[in-house]
Amino acid sequence: MELAQEPISTSAVLNLERIKERYTENELLIIRDLCHTDSNCGAFIVYLTILVDEKRLNQQIIRKINVDLLQYSGPVEKTILTSLYSLGDVKVLLDMDEVVSHIADANFVIFIEGNAEVYAMNLPGYETRAVEEPQLELNVRGPREGFTEDLQKNLGMVFRRMKSSNLKAKMYNLGQESQTKVMILYLANRADTEVLKEISRRIESIHLNALVDSTQIEELIQDSNFSPFPQILNTERPDRVITAVNRGKIVIMTDGTPNALIAPSTFFEMLHPSEDLYERFYFANFMRFIRIITLFISLFGPSLYIALTTFHLEMIPTPLMMTFLSAKAGIPFPTFIEALIMEVSFEVLREASLRLPRVVGQSVSIVGALIIGEAAVQSGIVSRPMVIVVAMTGIASFTVPSFSTAISLRILRFPLMFLAALSGMFGLSVGMFLIIFHLCSLRSCGVLFLDPLGSKEWKYILKKVFLLPVKYRNASQHAVVLVDSSKSQSDYFPRKEWD
Repeated sequence: MELAQEPISTSAVLNLERIKERYTENELLIIRDLCHTDSNCGAFIVYLTILVDEKRLNQQIIRKINVDLLQYSGPVEKTILTSLYSLGDVKVLLDMDEVVSHIADANFVIFIEGNAEVYAMNLPGYETRAVEEPQLELNVRGPREGFTEDLQKNLGMVFRRMKSSNLKAKMYNLGQESQTKVMILYLANRADTEVLKEISRRIESIHLNALVDSTQIEELIQDSNFSPFPQILNTERPDRVITAVNRGKIVIMTDGTPNALIAPSTFFEMLHPSEDLYERFYFANFMRFIRIITLFISLFGPSLYIALTTFHLEMIPTPLMMTFLSAKAGIPFPTFIEALIMEVSFEVLREASLRLPRVVGQSVSIVGALIIGEAAVQSGIVSRPMVIVVAMTGIASFTVPSFSTAISLRILRFPLMFLAALSGMFGLSVGMFLIIFHLCSLRSCGVLFLDPLGSKEWKYILKKVFLLPVKYRNASQHAVVLVDSSKSQSDYFPRKEWD
């Protein structure tokens, strides 16, 4: 719902009264007479004291205007505008809603008696976090810059790397009260117009009182709200944003958050960190293969152990089976309860390590896991093989580059354990089938979530799953498969290849 527009009056006094009504009981609002040389010039400057750099405002802006008013005898409005335009970018505002929005965005505004226009200039005086290395996407090799909470800084890091005039930026103001700036970036010659229109439509349909973080946008524009899997990739890295737009993706950046959203995204892109592009292709492919293996370990490790030791001992080699049985002797709980105790304990330790200060948290996660695991074995609550299985499962989940995807795997691990305890390999197979069926039904802004597995071209599948040498990548990395929402899910837009 848009705010009703309130036009600017030619009476500066009336305009100031309207501003005071908007900022009732707000002691941060400053209204000053701009003209020190002539108290009747009828020009006033308005701003919020904590947002504007008052030192620069006094020394550069107000001083310049007053010097010019002393030197020139022309109309006050013309003299003030000439001074402002010589100092920076000036915006002309025509309604009161724009004025309030600009005041809240670290602008000072100037009202002039007899003028139905208001002039605004951005002069931020608040502190922002310096550019640092990303916290969740650490690289051994490659750029080390990460996004901050300042949208202007983030856009600067992107446009500094991508100097093409085809890189477009479109801004939205979301949140009726917060008026948060949201920017979408795309390459005009790479992005698919249908995907761009769909994402723009979804963003424009967002109606919130306040937009605090990009997570709200992610949930409101994703295709399936009840899926445990994230359908939109988020990143803290400018280099990953550059790679994404170069592949025809749409990037959504939000003021106040260091995370950019990349849409549409696929499941395999969640498993490919940006560091793969900075390593030799054979090492990157080896690590991609390892991640696929650890993904299955993270998801099915405990449930597979429960199914084998509870229902299918004949499938285990005899020496290993004897080891499991001897370790299990004296344990008062069934295997499922053992796994549940250890998994919950592991999750509690992981959560505690995140909430504590960083130095203390690392010690708690390492020492706590060792002490609890050893104490549980010594007291006969759980067996040693179970501790090993849970530990390997936890370590395997850390290899998933996308934090949101890793959380999804951790959540799905528990129902799979229950199905394995209920009916062994049959229950595990049912759970696996349901997960695959769900993944096949997912879309990311109209794009198949399991792309490229929907393709009949094996070369296309290999090119999307594995990394080719740099000289062979070009267009093969930019293809997307689109789904027309007006048709059945089996009808597709033609696949497009970009040069």
